[in-house]
Amino acid sequence: SVPIGVAAAIYLEEFAPQNLFTHFIEVCINNLASIPSILFGLLGLGVFINLFGMPRSSALVGGLTLAIMSLPIIIVSTKAALKSVDINMKNAAYALGMTKVQMVKGIMLPLAMPMILTGSILTLAGAIGETAPLMIIGMIAFIPDVASSIFDPTSVLPAQIYSWSAMPERAFLERTAAGIIVLLGLLVVLNLSAILLRKYFQGKLK
Repeated sequence: SVPIGVAAAIYLEEFAPQNLFTHFIEVCINNLASIPSILFGLLGLGVFINLFGMPRSSALVGGLTLAIMSLPIIIVSTKAALKSVDINMKNAAYALGMTKVQMVKGIMLPLAMPMILTGSILTLAGAIGETAPLMIIGMIAFIPDVASSIFDPTSVLPAQIYSWSAMPERAFLERTAAGIIVLLGLLVVLNLSAILLRKYFQGKLK
């Protein structure tokens, strides 16, 4: 969802004609970025499973559902990053004879890259911790075997933690704690990566 979201944001911000239809699309994207994630689970259930007949609880359906959920957030954050670029930099690029494509590639993207990367990584970190949409498409069920392909039933760590926490046996309590620690560690790593990448690109710009 990151390449598609960034490309869509660049098109909407720099190339799309400013008319009523474009404004309507942007309003819809902003609304999608703020709706509860469980609604994307219902979308995945209705479209991918019921309409297209994809296997329930599969990694393919889960990945597509999370990708659609993350897409509007990435578009909104990328548009905000592009808007933060000083207008004088754009005007200077045009004054030097750059085309719009050259200006976006040579000026806009390098200057906005720290915020784009930060927003994208934080969005992916949020998607990793999501449980509600994956429960709707059946990824809460107990899966005894390791999936051998993206079409096989599988589970995810947040849903597995939720399932373990409901078990009365003491062994599952320890697994729940271990799963929480692993998930928190992964989220910390992603957040630190976002900070370090932002500082790295900001240092290159200086």
